[in-house]
Amino acid sequence: MKTSVDPTISEILHRLVVPIQTRGNLGKSTEAIARCEWMTERHVTWRGYDLDAFNRTLSTTYPEGVVFVEPGSEPEGELIKIFRGLAQSEVTVIDPRAHMNRTILRAMEMVRLTQLCEAVAARVTVLIYPVDEVSDMDDIAQTVEALGDSVDWVIVRNPVKIHTTKFFKGSELESQLFGFGAVRLEIPALLSDTRNHLRSREIQLGRGLSPAEALRNPNVQLDIAHRIVLEQWLAELFVRLDAIAGHLIPTAKAKALQPARVREVVAPKRRISGVNLENIR
Repeated sequence: MKTSVDPTISEILHRLVVPIQTRGNLGKSTEAIARCEWMTERHVTWRGYDLDAFNRTLSTTYPEGVVFVEPGSEPEGELIKIFRGLAQSEVTVIDPRAHMNRTILRAMEMVRLTQLCEAVAARVTVLIYPVDEVSDMDDIAQTVEALGDSVDWVIVRNPVKIHTTKFFKGSELESQLFGFGAVRLEIPALLSDTRNHLRSREIQLGRGLSPAEALRNPNVQLDIAHRIVLEQWLAELFVRLDAIAGHLIPTAKAKALQPARVREVVAPKRRISGVNLENIR
């Protein structure tokens, strides 16, 4: 499955974005929710599929835009149904449960997903989350070996969940991914007090709660201080997503976005002194 995308396809019309990794509890659903908020804000049409029967975070957060797929005896078949519908939305989002990496890879191979994507001017983006565990690094390496440059790669780090990536930084695997054009996405750290406050609101509502809904829905009763923190966090994350939009959404929509904000470097203020330096040289 290492065939590169057809060079005659000058514009990507559809995207499939999916994390492929064994380990859970890396913040994959959190990232997916925020990315869906970003796409909605950027007027990108998307459709989601929640394959995590244990948590169902994405589908409870977006009950109208996300389909929950009940795991069956042939999960590859369920994935292939999703692949066949890539042309129905600009972006297709999949939030799989942990340990589905081999199932996803098998389904991609069974349907020759690269060729299917070429037929509808689509491209696959795979998210990976490096962690300082040998087994996880081997897992990522096997996925990269299987897919090569037939997909686009986003290297995600959520510092709340992933404290360090010493095993990955400077590794041959990192160089290989950058050779395939991989980009980085670091999720800004959200204050634990704000995360806990949002969690309490979710428990009160009895369902998942997206950051955007928490900000706009008065029934959520978001504390004003946490509102300010959350607004700043979401704005910063949107800037980071804008910067890698070419890996996440169709070509035309990515080009239409303004370049990511560049933080101004403020020159230090000159210290004014009453001392005549000429007299002490």
